Amino acid sequence: MSKNLALRLAVAAAGIPALLAMAYYGGYYLLAFGMLLAGLGSHEIVAMAKNKGFSVNHFWTILLPVSCVIAAYIDFSITYVLCVSLMIYCTIVVLKGETSRFFEQLSIYLLPTIYIGLLGAIIIFLGTMYPIGNRLLILTFLVVWAVDTAAYFGGRAWGKKKLAPAISPHKTWAGFYAGFIGALVAAVVSKLIFLHIGWLQVIIMAFLACLFGQIGDLMESGLKRYFGVKDSSTILPGHGGILDRFDSLLFAAPTVYFVAVFWR
Repeated sequence: MSKNLALRLAVAAAGIPALLAMAYYGGYYLLAFGMLLAGLGSHEIVAMAKNKGFSVNHFWTILLPVSCVIAAYIDFSITYVLCVSLMIYCTIVVLKGETSRFFEQLSIYLLPTIYIGLLGAIIIFLGTMYPIGNRLLILTFLVVWAVDTAAYFGGRAWGKKKLAPAISPHKTWAGFYAGFIGALVAAVVSKLIFLHIGWLQVIIMAFLACLFGQIGDLMESGLKRYFGVKDSSTILPGHGGILDRFDSLLFAAPTVYFVAVFWR
């Protein structure tokens, strides 16, 4: 067994039970997870941007995404946080006066708040949804992990045609379709063990989470390509950064939440 694989397995063995417990018990554990995800994920974007030569204010680009998560937890309107974020970032970029990279600079400032802060806030909405939000969040985690596993092995076994070679050269259409098999397995297991909702609802949630979770994975791969880095960071041994591990969750959780809201 390679050292990298051993590290991956060790982190997964410790992290998976911790994440499932966090999702189940919710409360301040969920809030802490959301704040760490927003704060560390935003830090990674800032670090990647600096790698490409951008000068970005660490304070605001971490505070405002974290504020989105806190606002979601205390049931405060995120719209206000987003409006304040836009005004602050516009002020910073205008005062810098870098007209040659004005749009890129503003986009990089807005990215952490919208990509991580807003989507992270929806994870909080999902986890606190009464009465089964914690179980829906567990479903989301299981789907994301099952899709990643099935896509990896499916791609290795049958993958020939590339899915998006310019963004992620290792992903294949075979892996993409295999991910839906993993999602179906996660949906069935969840339904039979702990999730007491209709079969159609849970399968739709799982399949949409699979689809948009893989889009979220490609989104983060595209960011890394743009910024010229292999991993978003090295904070998780064997896995890369926070965004490398939770990119799919950021896109999968909103789909589960939206289905749950509109299915009521």
